[in-house]
Amino acid sequence: MYRIALIGLGLMGGSMGLALREGDPTLEIIGVDEPGVLDQALRKGAITKSASSPNEAVAEADIVILATPLSVTLGLIREIGPNLRPGTLVHDICSVKVPVETCAQHALGDGVFFVGGHPMTGSEKAGIRHADGLLFENATYVLCPSSSSEESEMYGELKRLLSSLGARLLEMESLVHDRIASRVSHLPQLLSVLLVNLASKSRKLDRNILDLAAGGFRDMTRIAGSPFPMWHDILDGNRDEVLSALTDFERLLAELKSDLASKSLDSVGERFRDAEQTRNFIPSDRKGFLQPLADVYVFTSDRPGALVDMTSALHEADLRIKDIELLRIRENTGGTFRIGFETPIEADAAVRALSEANFLSYRL
Repeated sequence: MYRIALIGLGLMGGSMGLALREGDPTLEIIGVDEPGVLDQALRKGAITKSASSPNEAVAEADIVILATPLSVTLGLIREIGPNLRPGTLVHDICSVKVPVETCAQHALGDGVFFVGGHPMTGSEKAGIRHADGLLFENATYVLCPSSSSEESEMYGELKRLLSSLGARLLEMESLVHDRIASRVSHLPQLLSVLLVNLASKSRKLDRNILDLAAGGFRDMTRIAGSPFPMWHDILDGNRDEVLSALTDFERLLAELKSDLASKSLDSVGERFRDAEQTRNFIPSDRKGFLQPLADVYVFTSDRPGALVDMTSALHEADLRIKDIELLRIRENTGGTFRIGFETPIEADAAVRALSEANFLSYRL
């Protein structure tokens, strides 16, 4: 049986502990955090025992998971490095990978394996009290194994454990991860903040601006309220890539502004068409990229028990929902759900099952 040291038991670490133990109740997970947090984690079942220090926890561990902010993670790697046994695998879940990988190369001894990771999931809530064993279900989980760890037995075991979380694993180099993350995660965060900043400044002239901020504005700015202390580490750790992404965005913004100024709306329209096509395209013919889910759209009336009836129809047809999202709703009328399935065959079966249950459903 493998022993896991889980350092950091906030939302991410606590949720990981819960999910791992739900998948294998025999797992021994040694937790490290503040005493009050450890008590909650033990009561919730996220860990099986606690340790008073990181070095105590890793002394007999086979896998060490660091579920801490970037600056803390870098310090922990330096602290525990001299105390790790050969054959131990260290895994972090920070949002930036190159600084962690570089630190591990210098601080971890011979025979100790390192695999960076980034689970693309989270919540607006924080702390062990909000830990959720389903947090990783169907989430993309990026793995950045070092060349020495990629063929190790422990890396195979790590992948097995992470797959048991319900996550969809995606391997890539740390440099590639950080470049992509700057464009699909870090830049959108900054743009979301700027959109709200712009609305805030505009209130001096138009006091009712936020009264008109409907679904589109809310969707684009949902992440604007993310805590800056977390983003401080991310932006500092991935500064070069974020600056590069901002430069590219500045160029696109200048081109768009020029097109509008010159009334070149055909050029603007071309940007819309490119965005639509790109957003709907996920490459499926390259190693390492994920297959997209097969989506079904379902309209249901605004009545008690409608959601239960919809999911019951799918359950009776032995169809497993991989993702579900409420796209829009109108009070006293109804709403439209997007339901994701593993394969197009399952999605087609879902349309048939829902239609037989008198739900309006379709695939695009």
